[in-house]
Amino acid sequence: MPESAEAAKWQRVIRESVREACQTWRVQAQAGPVTTDALDAIIHRAAVPILTLLQDQSPAAIAVLAPSVVRIMLAAMVGVLAEQQQRRKA
Repeated sequence: MPESAEAAKWQRVIRESVREACQTWRVQAQAGPVTTDALDAIIHRAAVPILTLLQDQSPAAIAVLAPSVVRIMLAAMVGVLAEQQQRRKA
């Protein structure tokens, strides 16, 4: 897979994982407070596809990739929050 296609795949998987975690939390929060155990389960489930991407990487590659993975996760979270805020305003 070309490098740009691989990078796009990583971004897609990471963003989808974050969005799914946010959606799952939102659904559970509708029924009441989300417990720490439930939040841990949500995060664990969302992390699996991301960790799968990293599993064949060397420790040195993971160390280099980790900041980018976190940046993409944070950007996805900000995107989800912005979408929620726009929906509330509409």
